[in-house]
Amino acid sequence: MKHASRTAAPPSPPRRSRLAVGAGLLALALVVGGGATFAAVQGKGDTLTVTRKTTKLRNAKRSFAPAVTDLVEGDKLVVDTAEGAWFGVTYAAKDGPVQGFVHTGDVSAKKDVRLSGEGVRENYSSSEAAAARKGFNPEVEKKYRESNPDLEPAFQLVDKLQARVVTDAEVFTFLLHGGLAQGGTQ
Repeated sequence: MKHASRTAAPPSPPRRSRLAVGAGLLALALVVGGGATFAAVQGKGDTLTVTRKTTKLRNAKRSFAPAVTDLVEGDKLVVDTAEGAWFGVTYAAKDGPVQGFVHTGDVSAKKDVRLSGEGVRENYSSSEAAAARKGFNPEVEKKYRESNPDLEPAFQLVDKLQARVVTDAEVFTFLLHGGLAQGGTQ
Protein backbone atom coordinates (compact mmCIF):
# COMPACT_ATOMS: atom_id res chain seq x y z
CA MET A 1 0.00 0.00 0.00
CA LYS A 2 1.41 3.32 -1.05
CA HIS A 3 1.25 6.33 1.20
CA ALA A 4 -0.07 9.50 -0.29
CA SER A 5 2.62 12.09 -0.42
CA ARG A 6 1.95 15.09 1.67
CA THR A 7 3.08 18.54 0.73
CA ALA A 8 3.82 20.95 3.47
CA ALA A 9 1.47 23.86 3.71
CA PRO A 10 3.12 27.17 3.02
CA PRO A 11 3.94 29.08 6.17
CA SER A 12 1.16 31.37 7.22
CA PRO A 13 1.89 35.07 7.44
CA PRO A 14 2.41 36.46 10.92
CA ARG A 15 -0.87 37.36 12.62
CA ARG A 16 -1.42 40.91 13.63
CA SER A 17 -3.47 41.76 16.63
CA ARG A 18 -6.99 42.95 15.95
CA LEU A 19 -6.12 46.20 17.66
CA ALA A 20 -3.15 46.82 15.36
CA VAL A 21 -5.20 45.98 12.27
CA GLY A 22 -8.08 48.15 13.50
CA ALA A 23 -5.74 51.06 14.22
CA GLY A 24 -4.21 50.70 10.76
CA LEU A 25 -7.63 50.68 9.10
CA LEU A 26 -8.71 53.71 11.10
CA ALA A 27 -5.58 55.60 10.10
CA LEU A 28 -6.15 54.66 6.45
CA ALA A 29 -9.78 55.79 6.63
CA LEU A 30 -8.75 59.12 8.13
CA VAL A 31 -6.12 59.68 5.46
CA VAL A 32 -8.30 58.57 2.55
CA GLY A 33 -11.72 59.78 3.65
CA GLY A 34 -10.99 62.16 6.49
CA GLY A 35 -11.16 65.28 4.45
CA ALA A 36 -8.60 64.90 1.67
CA THR A 37 -11.21 65.67 -0.97
CA PHE A 38 -12.86 68.29 1.24
CA ALA A 39 -9.60 70.16 1.67
CA ALA A 40 -9.00 70.19 -2.07
CA VAL A 41 -12.09 72.36 -2.72
CA GLN A 42 -11.16 75.07 -0.22
CA GLY A 43 -8.97 77.90 -1.36
CA LYS A 44 -6.87 80.64 0.13
CA GLY A 45 -9.03 83.24 1.83
CA ASP A 46 -12.07 80.99 2.35
CA THR A 47 -13.67 81.15 5.80
CA LEU A 48 -14.14 78.04 7.93
CA THR A 49 -16.21 77.62 11.10
CA VAL A 50 -15.08 75.36 13.96
CA THR A 51 -17.79 72.72 14.48
CA ARG A 52 -16.32 70.84 17.45
CA LYS A 53 -17.03 71.91 21.01
CA THR A 54 -13.28 72.34 21.51
CA THR A 55 -10.23 71.66 19.38
CA LYS A 56 -6.72 72.97 19.01
CA LEU A 57 -4.91 74.98 16.39
CA ARG A 58 -1.63 73.08 16.01
CA ASN A 59 1.85 74.13 14.92
CA ALA A 60 2.16 71.19 12.48
CA LYS A 61 -0.09 68.84 10.48
CA ARG A 62 -0.10 66.12 13.17
CA SER A 63 -2.78 65.16 15.66
CA PHE A 64 -0.44 65.53 18.62
CA ALA A 65 1.60 68.49 17.43
CA PRO A 66 1.87 71.18 20.09
CA ALA A 67 -1.13 73.49 20.27
CA VAL A 68 -0.75 77.09 19.20
CA THR A 69 -4.11 78.06 20.72
CA ASP A 70 -7.42 76.56 21.77
CA LEU A 71 -10.45 76.88 19.50
CA VAL A 72 -14.11 76.54 20.37
CA GLU A 73 -17.21 75.82 18.37
CA GLY A 74 -18.15 78.82 16.24
CA ASP A 75 -14.66 80.30 15.90
CA LYS A 76 -13.91 81.57 12.39
CA LEU A 77 -10.69 80.67 10.57
CA VAL A 78 -9.30 81.87 7.23
CA VAL A 79 -7.73 79.27 4.92
CA ASP A 80 -4.08 79.83 3.98
CA THR A 81 -3.43 76.36 2.54
CA ALA A 82 -5.25 73.06 2.12
CA GLU A 83 -3.06 69.95 2.34
CA GLY A 84 -4.67 66.54 2.56
CA ALA A 85 -6.70 66.28 5.76
CA TRP A 86 -5.34 69.56 7.17
CA PHE A 87 -5.94 73.25 6.64
CA GLY A 88 -3.26 75.84 7.26
CA VAL A 89 -5.31 78.70 8.71
CA THR A 90 -5.18 82.08 10.37
CA TYR A 91 -7.28 82.68 13.47
CA ALA A 92 -8.08 86.24 14.54
CA ALA A 93 -7.34 85.85 18.27
CA LYS A 94 -7.88 88.70 20.75
CA ASP A 95 -4.11 89.26 20.93
CA GLY A 96 -3.69 89.27 17.15
CA PRO A 97 -3.66 86.77 14.30
CA VAL A 98 -2.44 83.25 15.03
CA GLN A 99 -1.45 80.78 12.32
CA GLY A 100 -1.51 77.02 12.53
CA PHE A 101 -3.15 73.83 11.30
CA VAL A 102 -6.60 72.38 11.95
CA HIS A 103 -8.00 69.01 10.86
CA THR A 104 -10.73 69.14 8.22
CA GLY A 105 -13.03 67.10 10.49
CA ASP A 106 -13.10 69.95 13.01
CA VAL A 107 -14.39 72.66 10.67
CA SER A 108 -17.01 73.40 8.03
CA ALA A 109 -16.92 75.70 5.02
CA LYS A 110 -20.72 75.94 4.90
CA LYS A 111 -21.95 79.45 5.55
CA ASP A 112 -25.18 78.18 7.11
CA VAL A 113 -23.66 75.60 9.46
CA ARG A 114 -25.70 75.34 12.66
CA LEU A 115 -23.82 74.83 15.87
CA SER A 116 -24.86 72.79 18.90
CA GLY A 117 -25.95 75.92 20.75
CA GLU A 118 -28.39 76.55 17.89
CA GLY A 119 -29.92 73.08 18.16
CA VAL A 120 -28.42 71.55 15.01
CA ARG A 121 -24.84 70.71 14.05
CA GLU A 122 -23.34 69.57 10.80
CA ASN A 123 -21.47 66.57 12.28
CA TYR A 124 -22.87 64.10 14.79
CA SER A 125 -21.15 61.30 16.65
CA SER A 126 -22.54 57.80 16.21
CA SER A 127 -23.76 57.79 19.83
CA GLU A 128 -25.61 61.09 19.28
CA ALA A 129 -27.23 59.73 16.12
CA ALA A 130 -28.25 56.53 17.94
CA ALA A 131 -29.77 58.56 20.80
CA ALA A 132 -31.66 60.73 18.31
CA ARG A 133 -33.11 57.65 16.59
CA LYS A 134 -34.40 56.54 19.99
CA GLY A 135 -35.93 59.96 20.62
CA PHE A 136 -33.45 60.80 23.39
CA ASN A 137 -32.93 64.50 24.05
CA PRO A 138 -32.45 66.71 27.13
CA GLU A 139 -36.20 66.87 27.80
CA VAL A 140 -36.55 63.06 27.63
CA GLU A 141 -33.48 62.68 29.89
CA LYS A 142 -34.97 65.09 32.44
CA LYS A 143 -38.28 63.17 32.55
CA TYR A 144 -36.43 59.85 32.81
CA ARG A 145 -34.27 61.15 35.67
CA GLU A 146 -37.35 62.40 37.50
CA SER A 147 -39.18 59.09 37.11
CA ASN A 148 -36.10 57.03 38.12
CA PRO A 149 -34.58 58.79 41.15
CA ASP A 150 -32.73 55.61 42.12
CA LEU A 151 -30.52 56.09 39.02
CA GLU A 152 -29.37 59.58 40.04
CA PRO A 153 -25.95 58.34 41.27
CA ALA A 154 -25.39 56.71 37.87
CA PHE A 155 -26.41 59.90 36.05
CA GLN A 156 -23.97 61.88 38.21
CA LEU A 157 -21.15 59.47 37.33
CA VAL A 158 -21.93 59.79 33.61
CA ASP A 159 -22.03 63.59 33.93
CA LYS A 160 -18.65 63.49 35.69
CA LEU A 161 -17.15 61.29 32.95
CA GLN A 162 -18.49 63.54 30.20
CA ALA A 163 -17.01 66.59 31.89
CA ARG A 164 -13.51 65.05 32.07
CA VAL A 165 -10.95 66.66 29.82
CA VAL A 166 -8.13 64.45 28.59
CA THR A 167 -5.00 66.32 27.58
CA ASP A 168 -3.02 65.62 24.43
CA ALA A 169 -0.12 64.45 26.59
CA GLU A 170 -2.35 61.89 28.35
CA VAL A 171 -3.66 60.55 25.03
CA PHE A 172 -0.17 60.38 23.55
CA THR A 173 1.14 58.52 26.63
CA PHE A 174 -1.77 56.10 26.39
CA LEU A 175 -1.03 55.47 22.70
CA LEU A 176 2.69 54.94 23.42
CA HIS A 177 2.06 52.48 26.24
CA GLY A 178 -0.49 50.62 24.12
CA GLY A 179 1.95 50.32 21.23
CA LEU A 180 -0.31 52.41 18.98
CA ALA A 181 2.16 55.26 18.48
CA GLN A 182 5.87 55.44 18.06
CA GLY A 183 8.05 57.46 20.39
CA GLY A 184 9.14 60.95 19.63
CA THR A 185 7.54 64.27 20.13
CA GLN A 186 3.88 64.85 20.39
